[in-house]
Amino acid sequence: MSPQTFRKLLVVTILTAAAALFSVLGRFDPATIENAGILMFPGLEDKVGEVTEIQVRDSKGALTVRRGEKGWALEDKGGYPVRDDRVRTAIIGLSELALSEPKTRLPERYASLQVEDVDTDKSKSVELFLRNKDGNDLANVIIGRRKFSYTDLAEGGLYVRKPGEAQSWFATGEFGVQTDPLYWLQTRIIDMPREDVATMVTVQPDGARLAISKASPDTKFFTVADLPEGARLSSSGAPDQLGAAMDGLDLVDVVSVDGVDFSGDNIAHAQAKTFGGLVVDVDMVGKDDKIWARFVASTAGQATVEVVRQSQDINARLSGWAFQIKDYQIRNLRMPLEALLKPKGEEGDDEDEDEGESEFMDLEDFGVTPQ
Repeated sequence: MSPQTFRKLLVVTILTAAAALFSVLGRFDPATIENAGILMFPGLEDKVGEVTEIQVRDSKGALTVRRGEKGWALEDKGGYPVRDDRVRTAIIGLSELALSEPKTRLPERYASLQVEDVDTDKSKSVELFLRNKDGNDLANVIIGRRKFSYTDLAEGGLYVRKPGEAQSWFATGEFGVQTDPLYWLQTRIIDMPREDVATMVTVQPDGARLAISKASPDTKFFTVADLPEGARLSSSGAPDQLGAAMDGLDLVDVVSVDGVDFSGDNIAHAQAKTFGGLVVDVDMVGKDDKIWARFVASTAGQATVEVVRQSQDINARLSGWAFQIKDYQIRNLRMPLEALLKPKGEEGDDEDEDEGESEFMDLEDFGVTPQ
């Protein structure tokens, strides 16, 4: 190799090394390497009991979860209770979040990790605040995208950055929050398995009534009361959908019951009664292009102490609230007789599910457009 060629290669090597060093320095400050492996918020684990407020915000809005006398509740939904596991994930999860690897310090590269400031145009990050009763911040972090691990050789986690600091990090731990209220809310309203239901009644806004019942839990099918002469069920099990109408009801939205007028004429009603004597009544009304429902529990017959307590628990949780539930669940709760019958003039045993469903899928009776 000639001296001239050697000098050229040496220059290229030096330039390449300089470029690599610049790239590394742009990614993180070497001094931060010593922080890798430590907690992102040292000492927070000793203050988790002081947290009384969780605020989460992104580019679209914010919500606040606050601890009160009755526990944690979502302030933005009138104080409706939230899930304890979500609160633990936010507080305990952040206190245990460990810094694993330093990432970029360059603002122009934040977006690739979704750790840009929330107020930045087209931001996809989420910012979390944990505060004490005096309103002081105990922790504040910008949460970026999650990195999943699909093998045991790589560790999953997420990208984070402290507001006001340039250094971003890849961190590990069971941690995450969302600004979607449904992520936080206790969404389950009521569970009444079909096998427990003795009778189910629906009453339409015009007064039309449908009632089904079973003689015992071992009875295979529900019986439809007052079936018109000549009318035939689309199948023996057709009423089962109504019998299961209160099995696994989940809210989509919730407001104070004072904000919904249940005194008008455009009210639909449903009632379910179990073999144990638990009775749940539901009123449904349309407002602001949504259907809202309120629930009241009571007991009938020789209800056991357990059933009485179950009724009291339902009322303690649901009284004072109006719930929006899913359209198909509303349709089940206001199912008319026609939904269970074979269309007039149809022969044979073939079921026409589309015809049967169309009789009770129209929500316009409430002045509501199906969602």
